[in-house]
Amino acid sequence: MTETSSQEKFTKTLEGIIEQNALPEKPDFLKVLYSLPDSPEKDQMFEDMEMMFSAMTKLSSVSNKIPRGTSEETAATELAKCPDSQNTLADEQQTMVQLFSEMLSLPPSDEPLPEMDTVRKFANADFPIQTDSSDEDEAALLTLINSQPEAIAEFLQAMMACHMAGLNKTANFLNRLFSQHVFVTANSSYQTLQTEITKNKGLFETASKAGKEGRNKRFGKRDKVLEYAIELYNQRDYENPHQAAQLITDKVLKFAKEIDYKFSSPYQATRTITNWLSTYQSTK
Repeated sequence: MTETSSQEKFTKTLEGIIEQNALPEKPDFLKVLYSLPDSPEKDQMFEDMEMMFSAMTKLSSVSNKIPRGTSEETAATELAKCPDSQNTLADEQQTMVQLFSEMLSLPPSDEPLPEMDTVRKFANADFPIQTDSSDEDEAALLTLINSQPEAIAEFLQAMMACHMAGLNKTANFLNRLFSQHVFVTANSSYQTLQTEITKNKGLFETASKAGKEGRNKRFGKRDKVLEYAIELYNQRDYENPHQAAQLITDKVLKFAKEIDYKFSSPYQATRTITNWLSTYQSTK
């Protein structure tokens, strides 16, 4: 059985992404990569890309915590109800940053370093970057850089300039910054989702707080009326709570009116006071 190459695996994954997202064709930069001569480095590159793209299309683990059929419009609302959903999303995004950074990281080169003037010229070149070199790999690399939006191309240009100068640590540091920029800082979908989750959490907390305050306000008045009824009950001896309620209802109603607490009717007030006093009597 013939082993599937890393490029074939990646192509299959990519075709699934294109179909899923209704993309018209492969991105331009991939055409450049496909055109590179076959080599172990190219195989490793496609293996890393296959892993990266597979991770990008994998459903987030938080999808299991929200109702089936949740739409994009209501996803933030549902995720706001899930504890740690934002931390989970952030952790997953950092995993993407790590994978992408590893994919772009360049090992130290054994080749002689170019003249500093060459590095400086490349680092300061305006877009699109031009070259007089006949080297196919270099031409493919420049085509790749020039095919990107300028904000991304500038990162790639800076990373490559550092690598050309032998500044691999600096190049890989820029690589990590670039990966963070792509998947977190400039990722509008991710940032919007996190913002909407935060907003919905705030709404839930506000509603909960308002509900508690309303309940405290409502039952605070009730408790004052109940305490007043018990105070009247304790001022003399009654045969039973029902007799006491009948005799103190008028006073309790007057007090309730003063603090803006309402019974549905005098009859209901007597029944309620009877229940209060009966409960109180049973706990004495």
